[in-house]
Amino acid sequence: MIILSGRDLIEVLRAEIAVNAVKEAFKLYSERRILQPPRVVLDIKGNWWGIMPSSTDKSFVAKIVSVIEENKNRGLPSVQGFVVLMSPDTGETLAIMDGSILTAIRTSAASILSTEISINSRNIGNLGVIGAGTEAYYHVKLSLEYFKIQKLFITARKNHIELARKFGAEATDLETLLKNSDVVFATTSSITPVVLGKYLKDDFHVSSIGAHTPNAREVDDDTILKIRSYIVDSMEAVANETGDYIIPKQRGMLNNKLVAEIGEIINKNIKIERPSLFKTVGIAAEDNVTAYIAYQEAIKRGIGTNVSI
Repeated sequence: MIILSGRDLIEVLRAEIAVNAVKEAFKLYSERRILQPPRVVLDIKGNWWGIMPSSTDKSFVAKIVSVIEENKNRGLPSVQGFVVLMSPDTGETLAIMDGSILTAIRTSAASILSTEISINSRNIGNLGVIGAGTEAYYHVKLSLEYFKIQKLFITARKNHIELARKFGAEATDLETLLKNSDVVFATTSSITPVVLGKYLKDDFHVSSIGAHTPNAREVDDDTILKIRSYIVDSMEAVANETGDYIIPKQRGMLNNKLVAEIGEIINKNIKIERPSLFKTVGIAAEDNVTAYIAYQEAIKRGIGTNVSI
């Protein structure tokens, strides 16, 4: 068994590998070739905790993850967790790995994949990232590896100036970012919209990874009205977990739009019409395939710490 630290995962999950991993995960999920029971969600001391099991022919994975916003004041990532990878044939534990970094990388890779599918190019124009936490950091890091970007904008309630400085981006206000970005990644914990359609261009792609409860919104109605394609990671998951899908659906705002899972779009080669939105709440399939590929890469390259239990 090997232990893969966050640093190990950063080394083995370069952007290209991570994007290919989530692409495979979404394809398998759409084909119903991943066993993925509903995640167990707990409220512990007012914080969100999830237990996410899944299995394929090659791997069984369980992730335990928490989202604790107060951690920002403690100098800790708000997302904490770990992933266990086991053999579905023998039951052996193959690897234990950092769950917060794995989550950040696979979520960023999903946003990148949705963008490439929508834009149909790696030259995406101006990118705007809303947020300055761990997810924002990895969205920027992997995007700079994967895409050709003309200009990078970052905004947040705080800390975005420091993040922008790290990557040579422009720290700006929300309105300026939305008006000037061709692609927007919303990576916030806000329960009220930060993606405001009145400021967006006529042609855009948005990936929204926040708003994980039925009443929370990261994207406003004006944005929903503008889009022509609404892409999701899992129809079942978004229909139960995020106000960004539940509320517009109840209001009839998704009628006459393409609404489809990203895996189905890939498998059936469905053409995306922009403006477009990708809504992801994260599914266990992403963790499973990404963890398995990280393990394979680590073994091949001799990365990780070998332990016995």
